[in-house]
Amino acid sequence: MLKKILLTLSILSVGCATIAQEAKKDTSYWKKKTAFGANFNQASFNGAWSSVQGAKGSVGFNVFFNAKGEYNKGKVNWVNDLQMQYGLQDNGSGLRKTIDRVFFDTKLGNKISPKWLFIANLNFQSQFSKGYNYGAGADVTLPDGTTYKPDILVSNLFSPAYITESIGLEWKPSKVFNMSFAPGALRQTIVADNKIAFTKTGERYGVPDGKTIKNDVALMQIVATLDKDVAKNINLKARYALFIKYNDLAAMDNRLDAKFTAKVNKYISTTFDIIAMYFQDQSANLQVAQNLGIGLLYTFP
Repeated sequence: MLKKILLTLSILSVGCATIAQEAKKDTSYWKKKTAFGANFNQASFNGAWSSVQGAKGSVGFNVFFNAKGEYNKGKVNWVNDLQMQYGLQDNGSGLRKTIDRVFFDTKLGNKISPKWLFIANLNFQSQFSKGYNYGAGADVTLPDGTTYKPDILVSNLFSPAYITESIGLEWKPSKVFNMSFAPGALRQTIVADNKIAFTKTGERYGVPDGKTIKNDVALMQIVATLDKDVAKNINLKARYALFIKYNDLAAMDNRLDAKFTAKVNKYISTTFDIIAMYFQDQSANLQVAQNLGIGLLYTFP
């Protein structure tokens, strides 16, 4: 397994270094896009409304930074994609995260036909800060006799983090859609913080207690990405990944990340994010997170 990981990383390193040198000579082969945004949401109620309906005011914000660069020259295709999102909200109980995501993907391809490429891919995913299951701990009694339920630490930077290496084929029928097939893909699940709660008996995100890394081999990994303007001034950016473990075919990991961006004008936009995933190492249930906001959007060049 280690040899396969080193081989994949070596191919990516050599290929990327070679392309980077070529790119310095002529930047016309690059297509780049960068976007930065800050969204805000707020709700407030007068005293009468609150007492009748039980509603609570809230204020929140989230920021995101996306950068994508694609290099095409001859049969060579090299795509780098960085996505970072972070959001907080305060509804009177203190600041709590609404979204937290670090995503980086680099993919080096060689065209073997107009719509097919041989690819080597490296993907990294994690988060920025600690995440809690609020008020989920066992009752704690204070010296004055009052009790409360403490928060439980469930995640942190590099806890978990996922690194996936793969070599396979990519079908790219258009500029806005592609799908890759990678038999034997390798994935490392990293849990650097051993203070976070167990997700299963004796395991944190599938990593056994006392360990920090778990290695998985896929019978097949399938990744599909879409970046398309679905209507005037509305863009959909989505990525779906299926990881079929060779030693447990019933435990297929699924994850969908989608972001709708609707531009109101040059600098104002509305965004809607949704993450849906089913990882048996994390939960026996489908996990879904949504985030809606309106705010500033700046894209360049």
